[in-house]
Amino acid sequence: MARGYLKLYVSFLSLVFVFVIATTSIGHGVYVVAQEENQITSNPVSSTVDTSEEVELVESAEVEEIKMDDTLQETSQEAEEEEEEEEEEEEEEEVIKEVAKKKKYSRDGENPIPWRLIGLSKLKQPSGKNDMSFSITDTDPDLAGVKGWEEYFYPASQFSVKNYTFSKGISLEFPDYMYVSNNYYKKNWSLKTHRRLKNVIVIMDFSPSAATMIEIADLGKGFNSTQEQSLRRAFQVADADNSGGISITELEEVLKAVDVDVEGEEGFSFLKKIHAIGDSNHDGSISFEELKRMLNERLYNRLQANRHYVALSLAEAECMRAAIHCRVGSPLIPGKDTIVALRTERTLLDSSGGYCPALSHQNTSAQASFRFIDSALDYTPRELNILLRALQNNVCKMRENFFVEVRTNRRRKQTDPATTSLSKVFVTADEHHLLQYRIAKGRVTALLKSRGMYARDAFAAFDNDRDGMLSRRELTRGLEWLGMKMDSSLVNNIMREVDKDGDGYINLDEFKNAVGWDEETGNDNFIAGTFNTPILPPPPKSEGNKVVLKIPEPVLQGIKIKVKKVTRFQLVWTSQGTMSRNKGSVWEPIVGAGAFRANRAYVSLGHYVGSGYENPARDSSDRLTLEITDTQGSFVGGSSWLPHVLDKYLPRPARFRLAWSYTHGNNPFYAWEPIPPSDNFIAMGFVGTTRDVPPDIRSMRCVSKRWVTESKYVHKIWDDSGSGGREGSIWLFNTLNLVGFVRGHDPPIRRPVDLMKRRFFLKDF
Repeated sequence: MARGYLKLYVSFLSLVFVFVIATTSIGHGVYVVAQEENQITSNPVSSTVDTSEEVELVESAEVEEIKMDDTLQETSQEAEEEEEEEEEEEEEEEVIKEVAKKKKYSRDGENPIPWRLIGLSKLKQPSGKNDMSFSITDTDPDLAGVKGWEEYFYPASQFSVKNYTFSKGISLEFPDYMYVSNNYYKKNWSLKTHRRLKNVIVIMDFSPSAATMIEIADLGKGFNSTQEQSLRRAFQVADADNSGGISITELEEVLKAVDVDVEGEEGFSFLKKIHAIGDSNHDGSISFEELKRMLNERLYNRLQANRHYVALSLAEAECMRAAIHCRVGSPLIPGKDTIVALRTERTLLDSSGGYCPALSHQNTSAQASFRFIDSALDYTPRELNILLRALQNNVCKMRENFFVEVRTNRRRKQTDPATTSLSKVFVTADEHHLLQYRIAKGRVTALLKSRGMYARDAFAAFDNDRDGMLSRRELTRGLEWLGMKMDSSLVNNIMREVDKDGDGYINLDEFKNAVGWDEETGNDNFIAGTFNTPILPPPPKSEGNKVVLKIPEPVLQGIKIKVKKVTRFQLVWTSQGTMSRNKGSVWEPIVGAGAFRANRAYVSLGHYVGSGYENPARDSSDRLTLEITDTQGSFVGGSSWLPHVLDKYLPRPARFRLAWSYTHGNNPFYAWEPIPPSDNFIAMGFVGTTRDVPPDIRSMRCVSKRWVTESKYVHKIWDDSGSGGREGSIWLFNTLNLVGFVRGHDPPIRRPVDLMKRRFFLKDF
């Protein structure tokens, strides 16, 4: 314990000493560049420096060494030795799950190399291969004789570690704006010895001159013959009206498929600009050849030339942050328009004066690529697609070998990457292989939105046999139902991509993940919920010939329908524990669920709302349902026609759609809207559950539209104000006191319905 406190105290003294030296020296025109554990390097200059004697982060032989007190140095060395001894003891005593592979690691030559801050102002020298740089000769007198940042940073494409099998180190081709500092990892280490890698924590995003940054296209790989055929099929999917060209709306779906942000006013403006650029013959639409050129040249993905990203050591990041803080309100380098920012993954830590953020595509590409170098396994779908684009010049096996070899030098769990989302990067050659599938997927999403449907609704409509799984045949027929006729190869491609567990079927979760848009991710422009969406089209019809039984007219004339009081209820959910300001509860009626009692039947039309937490049977308000009686049947003999009457005139819902859900806390609730089997019927009430599983369609029935009229009895009973969850409310929909659910607190846009009569015969309608 005493040794632990001693190590903490020494580390604290070292950090304080570094910071004091840095801030004090900067005030006199000196920047601290990098520090060893026992040594600080600085460059004293006068307080009236000119631009040729700029403050420096890193320097060469002219710098003086300021050595710490001998006692502190000896104490630090002793503490380090004790720490290494403790680590060895811990390795013997404990089983460490997150470990680097056992190798003979070396720590020689880890002393940081200082570099001058003014060197960041030097433009990159061209390499002669379509390089993104603008410096041909060194003409700036302020920078004469100054070593540029390229002396201390090397391209990320040259980063590699010594191979475990003593063969040549593995490297990958990364975007040419990515670099690694020699202070993080020296390039020549991969040739000599194994090194335990530190985490990539801080990335420096900088431009030597903001004025020289210009937007250029991120050039991509061309299409081979097989990929071109796939693209042509995808083009036919995007060309919804079969005009031979795609409009600006159809182009939007294609661009979303390649992760281009076209949302909002800026996105639409960009979309129109890209459409104008792609439409080379100015006929108002984009042909297949024009689309192929756009995708080849990546006109939609823009980069800023002369912007660079560097993986820094923590010592460099410390000093850079101190330098930024000391130049608040003024240029980082006097007389220069150099801009710098420090980032840790997706978070901006600090930035210099005049800094402007990078374009989204370039910034995300750099972040995802450095996370790959850092052996990260968790990526968003968009990050994975962009990472795949950044690595597409490398064969799949090399990507996997690089990742595995680098990770063996880190203290990480040696999880098989093939079992993670990153496996996509190791089996997909380039973005073109997924383009056909992603355009088709975007088309499905667009069609669902246009029909006011969520993924859950489409899945239920596609699932013809109601087994909770989609076969290849059901998927094909479902897509045709949506208006998408695809050839078998594209359907097979979709099945292969969506069926993650490889069982030959698509379940609801796989379908929702593929479509990428459901109740949880719907945008604000789509208002789902009670009576607020258009009537959905019927699902595909069943296979084979179905015999329709005609009910005799005398039987229909004897069918009597009247309201009946419900006296028994089963609790479904209460708002207790939700922190809402009001009390509310939902109850299921116990009416026999359609069972027959001789010549009559009682049916459920939905659930009911309670008064507070009380059972509805105990308050003064009647909850009503329907009693259907065959007056020509007998109490003893029953009615053989009654089941057919119920199926024809009070059918069960085709399916349920999620109208609203409360999932905050440990008291979840899901509100379900019944979807009638056809436009001739309507649901008078809703159903609630405590599980994210649609109710059994046998739990209630719909009624004929001819029996109902617009309800004039619509009252809000409860809302979730104060609960902190997604806004929703519970309503009485009609004089039967059936419950309805609305997403939000406003009344339903489309009015609920009520019975026109409380007692009638079928012959009356």
